[in-house]
Amino acid sequence: MNKILILFCVLMTSIGAYAQSAVTASGGASSGNGGTASYTIGQTFYSANVGTNGQVSEGVQQAYEIYDVTEVQNPISANISLSAFPNPTSDFLTLRIDGDYIDGLYCTMYDISGKEIMRLQICSSETSINMQSLTPATYFVRVTKGKDEVKTFKIVKN
Repeated sequence: MNKILILFCVLMTSIGAYAQSAVTASGGASSGNGGTASYTIGQTFYSANVGTNGQVSEGVQQAYEIYDVTEVQNPISANISLSAFPNPTSDFLTLRIDGDYIDGLYCTMYDISGKEIMRLQICSSETSINMQSLTPATYFVRVTKGKDEVKTFKIVKN
């Protein structure tokens, strides 16, 4: 009777067990203040998981992490976004401004210590920011009109 009970328990626990199905070349784990993430190299498939706090694309290398830091009362009526396209990329970011109020807008990049890295005048609805010569670190891109801050983005270059 005990053998049948043990066999039944083993069968029931093995039904709920799942294992990873990826064959990879390498991998590891990375941790920081925000938590821990495991990663693999050579993953042959991917999926995107979207939630209210962001999204994760499993199996796809993400060269940049871009965060909206602040959005103040806009002195202009425009939708401003910053993206890495195509992603992954390690060379250029694209600043997009939807609206006709680009006169007098500037884009300034700072490093984590507040040192100004570059300053560009925004002349069109899409402005390319060259990140090729910058080392992997955290940067801030601030869009201003005159002395007014319009929007700031935090960029983590991996």
